[in-house]
Amino acid sequence: MNVFADLRFAENIKRLALGLEPIDAGRGLRIAHPIKVVFNDSVRGLPRPHVDRHDSCLHALLYQPGVADRVTLRFVEGWRRFVPRLISYPILTVEDAEDLPYRNRVRRPSLFPGAAYDVASLHTGIRGRVTRGGLPGRWARVTARLPGGGPVVGRAMADDRGEFLLLLHPSASPVGDLADPLEIRVDVFLPAVAPVPPAADVPAQDPLWDLPIEEAQSLNPADPENDPVSAGEVLPSGFTESAGRDIGIRLGRMHSETNEFTMP
Repeated sequence: MNVFADLRFAENIKRLALGLEPIDAGRGLRIAHPIKVVFNDSVRGLPRPHVDRHDSCLHALLYQPGVADRVTLRFVEGWRRFVPRLISYPILTVEDAEDLPYRNRVRRPSLFPGAAYDVASLHTGIRGRVTRGGLPGRWARVTARLPGGGPVVGRAMADDRGEFLLLLHPSASPVGDLADPLEIRVDVFLPAVAPVPPAADVPAQDPLWDLPIEEAQSLNPADPENDPVSAGEVLPSGFTESAGRDIGIRLGRMHSETNEFTMP
């Protein structure tokens, strides 16, 4: 039985399960560079549905066999412009999705700048590295605040080498006379317990095996824009180990922090 077309026609209806607009966290705009969005299980050769990428740089996952009530997706860009992420999203039932505005099926995951990110001229930021026990602090989260417990003025994520690029928001510059240098409090976070590969050959087969899963919650229909996990504002579960220091930087310049952020 057809839903829209006359019975003389063969009807094939495709419904959106999850729409994705990856965001450049450094600029707050849609990522124009091609990135891959894939099911996390697919890297192990398991058959999983395809996430379509459109010329508009939007991605779409349709209702189809293999799409359950929650999907775990990798967001990967192969040139180190952005640090990969692994996010788990709940999926509405078809009935609930049809009863709600389309915005309740749209997510905007932010990808943080990587080592090869195209930094704009006169941007203020910090390049640094996180280590743990002499090894790279893979996938560490980084926050920047004004000293004294001020608001967050920048976020970053370290890559597989523990390297991060932290770009500061314009609000980091205080109103009035400019401080030179500007003091910024930088804190880095890692899991309390370092991940251990389930088998010795896993890191060679999957270089992103230890990406932390970030659990996104269902959107509030009254405020679907509020999605702090996609925005990277929530630390992944277990990220309770931290280290930090105040760093003096010059506005309009990139500061290379030669002293690593170290954790035992």
